[in-house]
Amino acid sequence: MKRFELKSVVLEVKKLSKYFGGTKAVDGIDLKVYEGEIVAIVGDNGAGKSTLIKTISGVYKKTGGQIYINGKEIDINSTLDARRNGIETVYQSEGTLGRFDAPANLFLGREKVLNNFLGKFFKIMDTRYMKKETEKMLKRIGIKLKDLSVEVNDLSGGQKQSVVVGRAVYWGGKILIFDEPTNNLGPEQQRRVINLIKRIRNEYNMSIIVISHNISHIFELADRIVVFRNGIKVGERLKKDSNPNEIVSMITGAI
Repeated sequence: MKRFELKSVVLEVKKLSKYFGGTKAVDGIDLKVYEGEIVAIVGDNGAGKSTLIKTISGVYKKTGGQIYINGKEIDINSTLDARRNGIETVYQSEGTLGRFDAPANLFLGREKVLNNFLGKFFKIMDTRYMKKETEKMLKRIGIKLKDLSVEVNDLSGGQKQSVVVGRAVYWGGKILIFDEPTNNLGPEQQRRVINLIKRIRNEYNMSIIVISHNISHIFELADRIVVFRNGIKVGERLKKDSNPNEIVSMITGAI
């Protein structure tokens, strides 16, 4: 029996479509993501990968189809809707407010106020608490920042992603989506991001979707690989039953 037949479906989309005018960016996609699974979505530029995840994560409103979380159909009309349902998306250059520090980003929209009259009445932030919690959270996922007070703009790409990942874990996110997580990063930062994704899955049993053009990274991370071409899912393989040459051939349409 295959591994994921024994696990519950955390996220499922049925006949999911997103059109921009007459352009079918994503057309009738069926996809399941199981508990504790890492699914890679691959394809050339314009294949529909990013449109799919932006529809799931609330950046775009779907044209048609259904989205289910733990078997329950939900409506996702905004990124806030997605986060309320445990979906957090980590973009290479987005997902944080660059002029804010790491604690402010971790507690964005959920700021902790001082537990006294002045704090509650004047909405004075409990910065000491938020800093302490951020430090503990980042330590849990194996990240140490030298100075938590610096603007996120001054962090490396990998460190910025760690802040977003930490936020998802801290607030109970169960589904993490990474859009090109190692793009434009040096080899050392790429390795850190790959190890972070592995650690999050292994220690927190999170379900993860990864979009990447890097086939070697895909085969290191993923349990299952889904191939898109021209807005359509053209196939999927368990990693153990495939190889890089087959996946590349599916992407290009050679098979």
